[in-house]
Amino acid sequence: MNHQKIYESIIQKAKSENRKRETRYRIKKYNLTFIYYENHHILPRCLGGNDDKENLVLLTAKEHYVCHKLLTHIYKGNTKIICAFHRMTNDKRKNCRISSRDYAYVKELTTGGGNAFFNKHHSEKTKEILKIKKTGKKLSKEHCKSISNGLMGNTYRRGCTLTQDHKNKIGKSLKGIKRSLESKEKYRQCKLGVKRKKKTCPHCNKEIADNNYSRYHGNNCKYKK
Repeated sequence: MNHQKIYESIIQKAKSENRKRETRYRIKKYNLTFIYYENHHILPRCLGGNDDKENLVLLTAKEHYVCHKLLTHIYKGNTKIICAFHRMTNDKRKNCRISSRDYAYVKELTTGGGNAFFNKHHSEKTKEILKIKKTGKKLSKEHCKSISNGLMGNTYRRGCTLTQDHKNKIGKSLKGIKRSLESKEKYRQCKLGVKRKKKTCPHCNKEIADNNYSRYHGNNCKYKK
């Protein structure tokens, strides 16, 4: 099967139809001609694709899913392509139904067992931990300490001590930036450990902090009717 040829034929068909994307707020029952489309990057961004109009095409939900599945065959072993396909099959917001064959295929791509995704995504120490967990053995205290010492310094949050050059770069990047009184007050509250004020969402009845309320609740709540 020529996966590249099938992929190109789907893209050409979508381009020839001159599709237009309707606003997501338009309800189906009031518009009988409504067709749901999704933006797709012809050349994926992880492979150097951009957001120009020439690299974007509108696809139906089915076409979009099929194209991402085809890309896993075209670019075999590419972890970012696999991750994109995995996200599509596990997106709870879209409530998409996939076949058992596709479900098995994405699990084979993303789970361990010697495939490219497993070998590239995890470090040697992480692979060692996963192998021990599969066998059911418990790690000794010395082994746990050696693993934690190895992880220390990988990221700033895990206790990495910054070099003087790194500190100087951070200092230069922050010079000339003036903070507002609100940001200073928020920073002071974080230092003192003051709890943020909470609001109750009228749609899901959850108490949410001020900083996340407007993003996921209120008018943007998924339970809003």
